[in-house]
Amino acid sequence: MSRWVATDESGQPDWRRPALRVGLEISLIALVAAYVAVHLSSPLVVALLVVAAVVGSAALLFRALDRQAYAWVRYASQRAQENQRKKRQEREKRQRRQQRQGDGSRQRSDAEE
Repeated sequence: MSRWVATDESGQPDWRRPALRVGLEISLIALVAAYVAVHLSSPLVVALLVVAAVVGSAALLFRALDRQAYAWVRYASQRAQENQRKKRQEREKRQRRQQRQGDGSRQRSDAEE
């Protein structure tokens, strides 16, 4: 998994670290935009700066959400593959057991004749 998406002990994607990181990045964008806006005298430039800050913050948020969703999809896919593999192994064991039991009953019936 990428460095953006941390996992917990069970391998599930953890949302806390990416949420904290995105929150800090959005705060940094807001603080820089506010600092620059205070020192600008043109209302048009301030408005453009605020719009750029909002768009940048939304882009960061959606990027983090996309990575988190992808991590959960990958985790679910791996779990599904594991479950399918376990079911296939159990089915193969059951079939081998039934074949052994079937071979044993055929040998007994041949011996009886």
